[in-house]
Amino acid sequence: MVTSVLQEKTSEKFFVVHLLCSIAHIVFFPGQMSLGHFCLFTCQLHEYHYVDQNMNWTGAQQHCRKEYTDLATVSTMADMEQLRNIHSEKTEIWIGLFNLTGINVTSHWSLPGLQFNESQAKWKSGEPDGFTSETCGAVIDITEKQWVDTSCMDKAHFLCYNDHVILVKENRTWEEALYYCRHHHHDLVTITNPEDQIWVQEKTKNASSPFVWTGLRYTCSLGFWFWVSDEVVRYKNWASPGQVNECDMSGAMETGGEHKWFKKHDEDKFNFFSSSTDSEKHIT
Repeated sequence: MVTSVLQEKTSEKFFVVHLLCSIAHIVFFPGQMSLGHFCLFTCQLHEYHYVDQNMNWTGAQQHCRKEYTDLATVSTMADMEQLRNIHSEKTEIWIGLFNLTGINVTSHWSLPGLQFNESQAKWKSGEPDGFTSETCGAVIDITEKQWVDTSCMDKAHFLCYNDHVILVKENRTWEEALYYCRHHHHDLVTITNPEDQIWVQEKTKNASSPFVWTGLRYTCSLGFWFWVSDEVVRYKNWASPGQVNECDMSGAMETGGEHKWFKKHDEDKFNFFSSSTDSEKHIT
């Protein structure tokens, strides 16, 4: 896509034509979808890396933080489905989960600031069992999609991941945010499904503005919303579908509450989400 889409108002017409061509391709060739969004092991917002080295949990964590982002966060069924593509004979594989033992066992993700959601837990029946020597989490038999807690000193293969979502804590207009992302990273972030939404909204608690810009944009000429990455808006998370559509509006996610999307004027200044390339290493 032409990187100067919004540099001049006339360039939006070119982008709309390009977007319509993409829509036509999807309609007439539905089986030929982009692997960037219908992926098996690599997804748009994060990708997993299986490391076939035997390390204890702490060693695995240090390796992942040096080479990638961190030990893997596996919080949704979509994540678990991706992991089924691992061909490993190992029964247990480390993920970025550890437990703080005591009166009540509490679970945490390795990545600092990422909250553990108990409703998304995939513990095997009877786990975690609360033994003081078993404080780290592993996936047991990838095809079973279940977690166990085991001794952190045990050695096992492990899963790392690269996070492709960057929260930029600078207040900029939507257009300024777009230029920044394309110059320093890849693009403003695209959210195509509920799993993407969960992945992105986890980062909003670190934002310093009430809303955070995304790559969602409204075209006045044709009267619909689109993603600047060429994606058609299928999944929607609007705070209110009845919000008025006006020219020069873009989509932002609320920092608090239910992290719904709001239609905001381009000149408002908020933090923003950039997406990075597969080769870019960073920690948010």
